[in-house]
Amino acid sequence: MFAQVALPIPLRSLFTYSLPPDCCAAPGTLVLVPVGKTRQVGILWTITAQPAYSGEIRPIVELLEERPLLNDELRHLLEWIAHYYLAPIGSVLAAAMPGHLRFQKRRRVCWNNLPIPEKLPAPLLPLAQWLQQKKALSEETLAGKIARPLLKQQLQQLLRLDLIRLEEHWHGRQESSASESNPNILPSADPPNLTAEQAQQAQIIEEALQQRCYHPFLLHGITGSGKTELYLRAVEQVLLLGRQALLLVPEIALTPQLIERYQARFQATLAVFHSRLSEAQRFNFWQQIRDGRARVVIGARSAIFAPFADLGLIVVDEEHDSSYKQEGGVPYQGRDMAVVRARQAKAVLILGSATPSLESLANARHGRYTLLTLTQRATGANLPSVEMVHTAEAIRQQQMRFGDLLSPTLRQALLDTLAAGQQALLFLNRRGFAPSLLCRRCGHAIQCPHCSVTLTLHKAKQLLLCHYCDFRQNLQDVCPACGQLSLFAFGPGTERLHEELSHFLPNARIARLDRDTVSSGLLDLENTLRAFRDGQLDLLIGTQMVAKGHHFPGLALVGVVQAETTLCQPDFRAAERTFQLLTQVAGRAGREEGSPGRVLVQSFDPSHYALQAVLSHDVHGFVNTEMAYRQEAGYPPFHRLAMLRFSCAALQEGNDFSDLLKAHLPSFDQVQLLGPAPAPLFKLRNCYRWQLLIKELKTGQLHRALHALLPLVLSLANPRIRLDWDVDPYSFV
Repeated sequence: MFAQVALPIPLRSLFTYSLPPDCCAAPGTLVLVPVGKTRQVGILWTITAQPAYSGEIRPIVELLEERPLLNDELRHLLEWIAHYYLAPIGSVLAAAMPGHLRFQKRRRVCWNNLPIPEKLPAPLLPLAQWLQQKKALSEETLAGKIARPLLKQQLQQLLRLDLIRLEEHWHGRQESSASESNPNILPSADPPNLTAEQAQQAQIIEEALQQRCYHPFLLHGITGSGKTELYLRAVEQVLLLGRQALLLVPEIALTPQLIERYQARFQATLAVFHSRLSEAQRFNFWQQIRDGRARVVIGARSAIFAPFADLGLIVVDEEHDSSYKQEGGVPYQGRDMAVVRARQAKAVLILGSATPSLESLANARHGRYTLLTLTQRATGANLPSVEMVHTAEAIRQQQMRFGDLLSPTLRQALLDTLAAGQQALLFLNRRGFAPSLLCRRCGHAIQCPHCSVTLTLHKAKQLLLCHYCDFRQNLQDVCPACGQLSLFAFGPGTERLHEELSHFLPNARIARLDRDTVSSGLLDLENTLRAFRDGQLDLLIGTQMVAKGHHFPGLALVGVVQAETTLCQPDFRAAERTFQLLTQVAGRAGREEGSPGRVLVQSFDPSHYALQAVLSHDVHGFVNTEMAYRQEAGYPPFHRLAMLRFSCAALQEGNDFSDLLKAHLPSFDQVQLLGPAPAPLFKLRNCYRWQLLIKELKTGQLHRALHALLPLVLSLANPRIRLDWDVDPYSFV
């Protein structure tokens, strides 16, 4: 018998090895195989009677686990991802197989069952007696008792006396000793009463769960309509059916809040997956999920790869969020993978959002998803009133200066809100003090030496920082171009907004929430959010991490400092993202009955259709307008896209490859090729970048073209050209 083995390295092919005659290994098992002069850990992918390789076939060295690490469902998902995203199967495996399950090579010191010589030097006697007693010990264990330089010397002496031998073995973590889950899966607290709308939609979802088959729902509910409560009701039903549930969230910031609500309701074991977990925590959760002990999993994008024993429900909260799209590595879309996995597992899928993506709305319109709607807030509160502040007009009337962050209207609203003992939130989707440092005399902007971007000023740290490659340099006063003391900070950032508000409201309790303030860990994020929810803060400043899914009972005022931050991007989704983000952040205000909320949006172009839709809470109006633009331009959801990005450290070599590729590109009847052309962000981390956009003109033709292009591009590129394929791209910079 022969085995096809996948290795977690960026290779597109499986490797053929022979199996011993009495081997009973199953696909998905972790194995040790020879690769060249080394040994590597891989996954036994398939077993065949005939080899797929005609050359010399080497045997598998060792089965590292008796039980399969990846079940059939998960392996089929990985195969689907590799095919759809044109990714090497090894790269997909590396993304799915957590590092804490990879085995490492260790050395073991073994006693050779000989008596200890009478004339053995005294310094060697304690080590010899210990090894004779234990028979074998790892080098790590010995190094914990004896300093490594001395240990190395003593082991060499024992080797020369033939008293010991050194063996290499592959070491993995031991089985988790985590306790069994609590059998009481019923709610541990009384759930809130449902509104009539909620009850109607909950009944539809419950009936689908009882059928134990794939059924996708798009749950479109306004902010504060109680979508999370419907998620929890669905979890309760799937637990009663003896199956498992997966709840995906786009941001780590949403995980603690959802965990609190879950633990207040259920006693079934919960596993949490996010990037801040330790390796030991990840390992324990992985085993609990695989064994069926963890009944519910809450996590970010990568939790879609968890090894469920019997998955019955997948919830994708804030399904529109671009954070579900992996950038770099294998560029999979977590929401779309949830659809594939739910279909494979015969599970119910709930995609929830107050501002659904146009792709999901199109799927609902074509009958691929069942659309469920919630049009009223669960508390009975009204949606907040939204007002536009015309920043350019205020400047013309000399009510504010160009560069001021706060208009007189927003300043007065802050004073009134805090005077009434209420809370305010200011949203600005740009961290740092200012996005650039400019020279007043010559106009020079200080650039990152490794990327085609300006350095962002972080005033508190006295640093200029690149938000792409993390290059940093000390803040300087002299312009490097003209030598004059004429540098000034240009543009807004959350740090600058914090400084300005501290002067304007010196007695207010203010906190800032962005990637800079939470870089020290999840605890800081949880503490800040909890302090604001509990009324210990008056004013919260934040980037997009404060816009999604949070419930702040005392929040009365939301201020959007600069609406154009996301609107003016070289991306056909810019209007959609702006509408979604501003609608979401506006929805944080006035969520309690009897506490009307107010939202002020500062903009230089308040007449833009996306901002006008935010003003009137008009989701359907925005969707219809944007759909018409997309259809006319041939963009998703009407036509699918793919992107080939290639990069090179040498500019001329990259240009030569671009010309070579352009000369060899074939033509397709129903697929349009645009480029290759320099990427908008041309230089990134000392590499120059180009893009080839592949646009489908007729449904079903995109992958035919992609799989025809793949071998052509691989044949033209040399090893110094990096190739990155991105199907359904979200980033165009």
